[in-house]
Amino acid sequence: MRTHGTVPTASGHVPYGHLCWAYTGRSEFRTRAVEYLSDGAAVGQWLEYVGTGSREALQAELAETDRLARLLDDGALVVTPVDEFYALQPGSTTVDPHAAVTARVGATKQALADGYTGFRAVVDATAMVATPHQRAAFVQFEHLIDQIMASLPVTALCGYNRTELGHAAVAELACLHPLSNTDGSFRLYAQPDGSLALAGDIDHRCAELFIHALGAAADLAPDQNVILDLQALTTIAPDQLLELDRLAREHERVIELRAIPPATTRLIHELRLTHLSTTSETS
Repeated sequence: MRTHGTVPTASGHVPYGHLCWAYTGRSEFRTRAVEYLSDGAAVGQWLEYVGTGSREALQAELAETDRLARLLDDGALVVTPVDEFYALQPGSTTVDPHAAVTARVGATKQALADGYTGFRAVVDATAMVATPHQRAAFVQFEHLIDQIMASLPVTALCGYNRTELGHAAVAELACLHPLSNTDGSFRLYAQPDGSLALAGDIDHRCAELFIHALGAAADLAPDQNVILDLQALTTIAPDQLLELDRLAREHERVIELRAIPPATTRLIHELRLTHLSTTSETS
């Protein structure tokens, strides 16, 4: 299982660690950037800082922090405007999920070819998720890039300004990261074997968000079967099993639940759920 949970700091998540950080001020965001990028520098990763504004403005912002200024001066860190970092849909500020992932894979392979141990970025993605349409595309990107992060040495701290976006928008994105500074009730993230892991608690409070997140993942799944590993899941309410079965049926998928408690297996059979299957295999 990949490391998952709520974290108080952006340091210590090496060599990987896909992290969501909801922040309220630029000073806070820069503090986390220092932690995350310093760890990457220590293990020889290619480092990139991404945000809103021109390259010159971003460099000036980083120059306000001694550690980041030194990384810039040493050539160990580059800055990139956010609308250049992501591949966008033509004529818009909405990410093109598949093209953006292809670009990250290419950049990671180039970093490895240049002798770096991996690719690490601190990205303020707030401007990419300001509207529901933007977020819908970015949710797809987060699902796809997390699958890549489960197998390639590419990782990122994804920053979202909670003051600008609001709690609901941040929660929609935070639950797609194995690590976050938010205390969301569940996390849905990729495993190296191609399965999805579900951690935390699923009940009526997060029901809509859970179905939304898993529905997006099911849409992107290349196969009819979607493997959902519940080893790190604490609870799932019976109503949510019914919703999960409905979701699978609507998306014409079979969701294979892995590493679930015997009581839940019995409940699935008793409820006669047609699009959920079970296995005792653990990851």
